Amino acid sequence: GMAYSFKVYISGEKEYFEYGNEQKTIKKGFAFSQSLMDLLYLDIMSYSNLFEKMGTDLRQLYSEKDARFADEIRKGLDTVAKKHIYFELVRLDWMDRLEQAEVKKFENVIGLLPYKKLTHIPSEVVTIQDQVKHLWENVLDVLSPKEAVQKKMADYYEGKSANGLEIFLFQPLALRFERIDQKTFTEVLYPKDIYEIIDYFIRECIMKELPFRVCKNCGKYFPLTGHINTEYCDRPFDSAGRTCKEIGALLVWEKKKKENPAFKAYSRAYKKRFAWIKYGKITQEAFYEWSEQARKMREQCANGKISLEDFKEWLE
Repeated sequence: GMAYSFKVYISGEKEYFEYGNEQKTIKKGFAFSQSLMDLLYLDIMSYSNLFEKMGTDLRQLYSEKDARFADEIRKGLDTVAKKHIYFELVRLDWMDRLEQAEVKKFENVIGLLPYKKLTHIPSEVVTIQDQVKHLWENVLDVLSPKEAVQKKMADYYEGKSANGLEIFLFQPLALRFERIDQKTFTEVLYPKDIYEIIDYFIRECIMKELPFRVCKNCGKYFPLTGHINTEYCDRPFDSAGRTCKEIGALLVWEKKKKENPAFKAYSRAYKKRFAWIKYGKITQEAFYEWSEQARKMREQCANGKISLEDFKEWLE
């Protein structure tokens, strides 16, 4: 039997992954739909060389039966597993397969270690990314037609051919109904592969009718768990670690500032005087001195310490 276990379930507002072997089990929790969204924007093609190399190592393992190649594949699996939680399943599955192959001294292991099952992962993930984005656009996007999610789903899947690449095809899943802990009894998925995990989360999002929006800053989908009018997601965006939400708040503040009459008056006067430098009507030093003064006056005006009329008069 399998030397490892991997299970996925949802409890409260979170999704959980429990995986490992007899020696050690790891449990990780995320906000519901986070792992699916992370996969949606994973740059999987940047790891295609890694998957290709594992495929090459597997083929050499078939012919040379040298355990060195198995170790190389293990290293590759460790690297991949760090990229996304779903790949922890790929790693456990293949570690188990390699162990079984080792017991057989790598004789006749092509069926046990099908290299294409590994090398095809990147292109299959890219296909799924496209399918999910397409599905979200038509069904769960807050900007999609104001109809029942069930109806949008039915319309979306109506008359779609089974070989249509843009459509995600649901498969039967092996779900158990069991006790998770003292407080929870729920459906648990024991996935055979990563596609089953993806399938499980897609159908959960649809059954929960969770609305999503494209973030105004990074352009990625995020779930609207709080305020339906939220426009920015919580993903870290820049090198300073600011999230899109924080950047969004700054942008709103900047926009407010630009529309503030004190800022408008300052901006007009600034442009006018800046042009004077070119015509020799004012020296650069005098201009900078003026602008420093003007900025202080602008702050006072914006804070209501002096009236807009007084400020405009001062600027003149």
